[in-house]
Amino acid sequence: MSQSEAAGPAEGLPPALRRAWGARAPRGARGRRASLDIDTIVMRAVELADAGGVSALSLVRLADSLNVTPNALYRYLDSREELDILLREYALADPPSAAPHDDWQAAARDWAHRLRARYLAHPWLADLRLTVPITPNALGWLEALLARLEGSPLGTAETIRAATLLDGYIRAQFISQRDVRAWAEDPSSEDGDLTGQVLPFIDARGYDRVAALFREGVYREPTKEIHDRDFEYGLDRILLGLSFAEGSQDHSPATSRGARPRG
Repeated sequence: MSQSEAAGPAEGLPPALRRAWGARAPRGARGRRASLDIDTIVMRAVELADAGGVSALSLVRLADSLNVTPNALYRYLDSREELDILLREYALADPPSAAPHDDWQAAARDWAHRLRARYLAHPWLADLRLTVPITPNALGWLEALLARLEGSPLGTAETIRAATLLDGYIRAQFISQRDVRAWAEDPSSEDGDLTGQVLPFIDARGYDRVAALFREGVYREPTKEIHDRDFEYGLDRILLGLSFAEGSQDHSPATSRGARPRG
């Protein structure tokens, strides 16, 4: 996009959003020749986040990795908020197709697996502050899901609620499974599988049903295969429940106050 195009209506957006919509030229476009560009900054930030998570990503560390001062970054970035927005857009990547589908449940399931794959590719995506979808890629993902739900029995308001439900389920499941996996794989732990070690204590407490799960091997530290099956189980139940929805419920007072999916 040229600078003249960038001076369009999107210039009225908050500064942190302008770059995501391609409307804001770098501050270094005039005067001394810029030594960096926004793509280089975002890619280096992605590398740092992939290596240590967003908690390890600071503007000071980012600047140091680029061999510039933190103040120099502000020639290209308005704020840390803008960086986080650009990181989210990168992690989400281009949204899937919004073309109509004959089987809405299969299409919604495909969408869910594609979004989960983005979290798996960049786990820190789940740690960015939640917002409503307001940027191109985030809104593109919402558009794709809405298109896939068009063949469902959901009315307009129920569809946006379903989108919120699916988006929240994918994120919550990812965080839960990621954290459990990190705990199970912690190299500092030398205790092995704790489920067998605590079984005598469970018996002593009289937790008979829990103890039975332990003995049957159902309750154990999950593997990737178990996580995949658990994700599929929950997703199937959500889609099954949505298949019984009635669009006429859109007119209930509670529906008009429904939340919106988060980007």
